[in-house]
Amino acid sequence: MRPARFGLLFCLLAGALNACTGDTLRVLFLGNSYTYGNDLPVLFAGLAQSAGKTALTDQNTPGGYTLAQHRADSVSLAKIALGTFDYVVLQEQSQTPVIEYWRYNEMYPACRSLDSLIRAAGASAAFFMTWGRKYGGTQTRGGYSSPPFIDYFEMQDSLRSSYTMIAQELSATLVPAGMGWRLARLQDSLVDLWQSDYSHPTLKGSYLAACVFYAKLFRANPVGLSFTGGLTPEEALLCQQFAWEAVNCVTEEAPLPKTARPNLRVFPNPFSHATRLSCRPGDAVVIRDALGRQVATVHTGSSGSVTWNAVDWSERPLPGGVYLATASQETARLVLLR
Repeated sequence: MRPARFGLLFCLLAGALNACTGDTLRVLFLGNSYTYGNDLPVLFAGLAQSAGKTALTDQNTPGGYTLAQHRADSVSLAKIALGTFDYVVLQEQSQTPVIEYWRYNEMYPACRSLDSLIRAAGASAAFFMTWGRKYGGTQTRGGYSSPPFIDYFEMQDSLRSSYTMIAQELSATLVPAGMGWRLARLQDSLVDLWQSDYSHPTLKGSYLAACVFYAKLFRANPVGLSFTGGLTPEEALLCQQFAWEAVNCVTEEAPLPKTARPNLRVFPNPFSHATRLSCRPGDAVVIRDALGRQVATVHTGSSGSVTWNAVDWSERPLPGGVYLATASQETARLVLLR
């Protein structure tokens, strides 16, 4: 059940005294069950309180809501129009960012419109990059589907690309919660971040996301904070460490690899029209289709980076599907969305 919280949560008794310092943030969360599950805003505020800071939070998080629904929702619009927030967090429905049709025809238009309203109210948008499903898979919504993600990591890379592109376009803050999950998953393949539906967060998953919010919005290290949100001190400390690493090590240039950072990197991926291939300067990158047939070769030149426009030898657009890029004995899997 949704928590019945509609007013501002004054999470530190001395908050009013700190209102004019740099240690107070007023944050409105607009999302759905990924946000209200385990009450992520309260976890975020608890972390702030344990650091001697103040987080005053509010939320409108109906189950299953998309950002397009928030754009038309009178409650969301009224809260934005209050003009009392530093940040308005925008969390999209979990499948929408990885389905090309909904990403470009619903999510991005809603983001642009909401960002305009948020700026007019004197606040800044903060995009809540969520996490992929535990086992990946094809995501379907309203008759449109994503590529068949082979695992969580592949879906996470797609989510990262989607959120990063719109955050860059709007010069907005990106909160990489899903990348904190990625680091945790790399450390422990059995980590219990997902509920039994393989989608919604456990308390540990929400606490980890809250740590990322704390690190990103307050620009402060959460490692060592005493607030554990109900986890053991050891579990909380690990989440704090993953969050700090995610915020400081996740660049906006290329997806993190599953192991050591490779020479051959691709961003964005999946992509619709073009992607950037980065490796060693002067390398030739060979592109093959799913059957192993060579369809194109591009050269990085002295910069070590080249944009591939998803065309073959004759500059003809290639159909959507899976392609393999190879350079210096490394291979990257590309997903072209048409």
